[in-house]
Amino acid sequence: MRQAIITKGKTSKNFKIPTEKDWGDFAEHVVSELKPGDILALSGSLGAGKTTFVQALAGSLGIKKNIQSPTFALVRSYPISGHGKLTRLLHVDAYRIDDERDLMALDLDEELADNETALVLEWPENIKGWLQSHNPIKIKIS
Repeated sequence: MRQAIITKGKTSKNFKIPTEKDWGDFAEHVVSELKPGDILALSGSLGAGKTTFVQALAGSLGIKKNIQSPTFALVRSYPISGHGKLTRLLHVDAYRIDDERDLMALDLDEELADNETALVLEWPENIKGWLQSHNPIKIKIS
């Protein structure tokens, strides 16, 4: 059984994810509160289910593309339709980022400035400095 804790500001919610199907229910909950400009910071050990969650999230957003971890590409972009002002999901994997300056090449601030994009970020602990000024929604998966 997996567990996810969502922390937004000073409020936390705990979710139990006993089966693969339950990732979809959890993702639906997250989508119901997701808005343009939001950053979902996913933490958890290797194999905890971060990419599985992103796949469920993408499905809940109506994304038809096969969602793959962007470990080597660093970022993948997926178009969204039918979710109001949210028209794009960016999926970033910071696992291989050793120096936050490497993040600058991704222009994430500019990507989020369009007011139509949400960002899902795996391994946020590797870019703590950048995240401090962005008030992310933290999701810890174990």
